Amino acid sequence: MDRHGIAERIRGLVGGQNEGDLAVIAHRLEVDEVSLRMSVDALSPYPTVDVLAAVVLTYGVDPTWLLTGEYDTRSHRHVADGDKRLAEQSVRLMIEERAPERHGSERPPELRLLRDA
Repeated sequence: MDRHGIAERIRGLVGGQNEGDLAVIAHRLEVDEVSLRMSVDALSPYPTVDVLAAVVLTYGVDPTWLLTGEYDTRSHRHVADGDKRLAEQSVRLMIEERAPERHGSERPPELRLLRDA
């Protein structure tokens, strides 16, 4: 997973809304503004699970597309019911499944899972 690509896809979805005011967008997504800023930073993005899940639910996008840029009907259907907890779990699982084997049980370095609940 390419964190720059993820940030670009998020920026594409939220761009042009609320005059680009990330505080307002974060409020609408029900995420912390700092998490949103970290997730969309153009130079050094660090997408967070809560932002990814909120984007999936708010915009109705496929989580696989958000994470990889490729559409997957199965994952899209899986989160289509709008359950926030399910969306977060799906995003976490996808990130962990795509972790390089050399990292063992560690989370992949490309993304930071900041909201471990």
